[in-house]
Amino acid sequence: MAPTMTLEVDIEFERSDFALRVQTAIGPETVAVVGPNGAGKSTLLRCIAGLEPEARGQIVFDGRPWLRGGVSVPTELRSIGMVFQDDLLLPHLDVASNVALGTTENPEIWLKRFDLADLRDRYPTHLSGGERQRTAIARAFARNPDVVLLDEPLSAVDVERRPVLRKQIQDALAVLRVPALVVTHDPAESATIGERIVVIEQGAVTQDGTVDALTTRPRTTYVAELVGLNLYVGTATEEGVFVRDAVLSSADSIRGPVYVTIHPRAVSLHTRKPEGSPRNAWMGAIASSDTSFDLARLRIAGPIDITATVTHAGLAAVGATVGDQVWVSVKASEVRLQHR
Repeated sequence: MAPTMTLEVDIEFERSDFALRVQTAIGPETVAVVGPNGAGKSTLLRCIAGLEPEARGQIVFDGRPWLRGGVSVPTELRSIGMVFQDDLLLPHLDVASNVALGTTENPEIWLKRFDLADLRDRYPTHLSGGERQRTAIARAFARNPDVVLLDEPLSAVDVERRPVLRKQIQDALAVLRVPALVVTHDPAESATIGERIVVIEQGAVTQDGTVDALTTRPRTTYVAELVGLNLYVGTATEEGVFVRDAVLSSADSIRGPVYVTIHPRAVSLHTRKPEGSPRNAWMGAIASSDTSFDLARLRIAGPIDITATVTHAGLAAVGATVGDQVWVSVKASEVRLQHR
């Protein structure tokens, strides 16, 4: 694929009491699409795929209009690899034949890439939900598409399997290097799989940028909660999880290079070292405090810089302000690990 290929989207969609208005451009990159339930994330993908005839505006790929002036190119002519929450596997075809649909190339590389080689002769009725999902994803990539659309690709997969499949998807997207949109409700997933994040709330884009850009200036309470997720690069060993100048304990059993995520709401603050000796506790200084949203958002500098969100009443109970020292604690079960 040419490195300049761009998907330009400027659409409106209305139905019943719902309206969607999106304007964005996507180059050869992976964009995570996030937002509350019912915000319009899946509808956006369906519009791009040509599955919503009521969509108006324009969709242009590499200078070629897919939608313009009320004229829409049929879905089958848009060269899109897509996976929606219904995997749409053909029940009369085995795994290998499903993956081979729509491509003249040998599907073996994609069967191997998504660990489906041993399942190649099975039919959909004899697959687990996760195996069906992997088959649908492999089929989408096997088409060598110009654009990739994935709607909650990990939703049907067991929690233990998700990090592996996430990495497989990332590797496959790196091979194709085409415009890709991935809908997700998981903050950690959006932060690790997306080079960019598009936030949709109530049918409109409220923010569009990198994780760092969104973290610096969250524009809504939802975005503040989303990107407030603490994300670190670390190494997990039998002795603990090594992150910067600290060693953390985690309930997850992953070993090796990892992404470490801690939700701000999982961070507790104390005026003195907490009783019971939580497995993760350290002292830090409040570097900044933002009380403009429903929850107070604090940045605490220490061995690990961390963001905490607490109620205004909880902050008052601690009685600390910017510059004050506080104890930070996080339960081991709240230190989540993902392979990287």
